[in-house]
Amino acid sequence: MKKTDEMDRNIQLRSEEISYKVTLLLLSAWTFCDCWQVLANGAKYSPLPGLIVCFAVCIQGFSQMAIKRKMIVGDEEYHEPDKMVWVVVGIAAIVAILLSIGTYFLMKA
Repeated sequence: MKKTDEMDRNIQLRSEEISYKVTLLLLSAWTFCDCWQVLANGAKYSPLPGLIVCFAVCIQGFSQMAIKRKMIVGDEEYHEPDKMVWVVVGIAAIVAILLSIGTYFLMKA
């Protein structure tokens, strides 16, 4: 197996980042389209796309926090960056969850 250098690792990480973002975007679009179909046309509710988005965002966030904490243990110079990105991701996840739950209850009524 070929040993990768820094440039190859950066290319690999960048391509994984792009694919992750595109996947989340498509799953989010699927969730919103599914919710629209339920509300507008009375289609059957399917929580699967919303759950996949929530799980993916949560797993990515938790693994990033764990890796970051492991890397900065004992480092006195490093200070954690602004948490604005986490707030945006958290709000998006909460909105998706609330939209899914709301759609579910509207279909039951």
